[in-house]
Amino acid sequence: MSLHTHLTTLSPSGARVATTEMPHMQSVAIGFWTSTGSRQETPALNGMAHFVEHLLFKGTAGRSAEDISRQVERLGGSIDAFTTEDHTAYHVKGPADQLEPLLAVLADLYQHPRFDAADLENERSVIHEEIAMVRDQPSQALEDLISAAAWPDHPLGRPITGTAESLDGLDRDAMEMFYRSAYTGAQTVITVAGRVTHEQVLGHLEGLLAHLAPGAAMPIVAAPQPTPGFAFAARENIEQAHVAVGFHACGRHHPERYAQKLLNVLLGENMSSRLFQELREREGLCYEIQSDLMSFEDTGLLHVYVALDPAEVPRALAVLRRVLGEFASRAPSARDLDEAKSYVIGQSRIALENTSTQMMWAGDCLLSFDHLIDAETVHERLAAVSPEEVRALAGRLFCADQLVTAAVGPPKMESGLRDWHGDFG
Repeated sequence: MSLHTHLTTLSPSGARVATTEMPHMQSVAIGFWTSTGSRQETPALNGMAHFVEHLLFKGTAGRSAEDISRQVERLGGSIDAFTTEDHTAYHVKGPADQLEPLLAVLADLYQHPRFDAADLENERSVIHEEIAMVRDQPSQALEDLISAAAWPDHPLGRPITGTAESLDGLDRDAMEMFYRSAYTGAQTVITVAGRVTHEQVLGHLEGLLAHLAPGAAMPIVAAPQPTPGFAFAARENIEQAHVAVGFHACGRHHPERYAQKLLNVLLGENMSSRLFQELREREGLCYEIQSDLMSFEDTGLLHVYVALDPAEVPRALAVLRRVLGEFASRAPSARDLDEAKSYVIGQSRIALENTSTQMMWAGDCLLSFDHLIDAETVHERLAAVSPEEVRALAGRLFCADQLVTAAVGPPKMESGLRDWHGDFG
């Protein structure tokens, strides 16, 4: 598969445009990104980036909310958006021969939100329902809980959606001010992948970005020094306990990030992983067990999630503690590590056959590393990781002063979990 990537910085806005030419595909995926997310919010503005994302879909001077979706969908496309701690992205996917109208919808949405007062109040109610939905699903509530335990009193520890209280404090003036600071050329990346050429994309964008002010990058609050953290949310009449055990980990620029990715795979990312085999296959303690990585500019969290009968929590934690100790004290076998590498590299190559993944890859590269990265370069770095590098990293991460524990479960479970957390080491 032959791919050609190109990168141009537009003048005078400073927005960067990256294309991945995939002439063998029939589709095109387009992303408009701002490098502003919940991490740039003060406590009073918690939830603002996510709220603004919602409001951009409510219409512009020339398009209603219905027009935005209808004009994409009638072309055979789809449109969506998401907000993270680091950025906010708006993306469409559709037939490659509809590149120009798809770009036009996204460019209009991104630059000309109307911030109508009635729309604002309507969408505030929608987000209240979204917050309630998360709160009612223990596995999702646990994601916010472990972040709060890992980074208390810091933007990374606050929910991306905001809270019911912070949401009610967000007014139209503050929203427009936040938008004007965040949606500028200095913070904008546009990524396009599919059966297009770079010249095509630039030609269409030339007349579509006239209102994008250059602006400046918004600062982020540096991550605090890692400290142990514990959080528990008591729920009566709950059939399963939902437990997360995490460890402060490397950020996305750290040289050990490749070893960290492979450690996560070996620990609990797939069905071959140690925790899946031990807790589910051998012990039959749970249906769902997995580990995952949060990676940010200057920090991260490697965490394990398990849902199971509250009575089985002590037994599961004992197995988890043993497995973590084995990773810290003994290097994985060459075979196990080679299989983990094959899994990561293979999954990456399969995913990158998709135009949407290529579009997302380019956006992540530019926002996180300020340049386009060849995926094969990453694959080579992964392939070079040694078993001892994985063990040494596990030895540094899996210790008491890095430990973060969070759970949603019956009240009577809390004291035992606190004891386990306090005795870890």
